[in-house]
Amino acid sequence: MTYTNELLDMVKSKYSLASEYKLAKKLGVSESRLYKWRKELNSMDWDMAFQIADLLGINDQIVVHSLLEDKYENPRLINALHEGRPA
Repeated sequence: MTYTNELLDMVKSKYSLASEYKLAKKLGVSESRLYKWRKELNSMDWDMAFQIADLLGINDQIVVHSLLEDKYENPRLINALHEGRPA
């Protein structure tokens, strides 16, 4: 599971959203965009990631480090991120 999907699932759970439709409405995006994030066809933009971080009360640094792994597949980059990940 990607961190993007984890974030989306956390929003669904926190706000007791029973469907992807309700999640899309909560986030102010189309169901199509949500579907593309879920299926890793597109990556979530940073503004949305920070909006979700605010909804969930998650530290921006954690969101950035975790989402970079979803956005990039370079093993060296991923290793560098793990070494510098905030606790």
